Amino acid sequence: TDEIMHQDIIPLYAADIQDQLKKQFAYLSGGRGDDGCPVITFPDYPAFSEIPEKEFQNVLTYLTSIP
Repeated sequence: TDEIMHQDIIPLYAADIQDQLKKQFAYLSGGRGDDGCPVITFPDYPAFSEIPEKEFQNVLTYLTSIP
């Protein structure tokens, strides 16, 4: 079972994770896919492998919660 999908999702606010968002390892580019879903962009980020899993989860949770 995918444990990430089974965690309770706690609402995150940009102010709560502003330092993580400033790293810009992932962001909403403003584009939408064929199905209308927003596109999350992962630009080249030299220290990507050093991002702690919790930070990665926080940013993706925040980005996917924006209407």
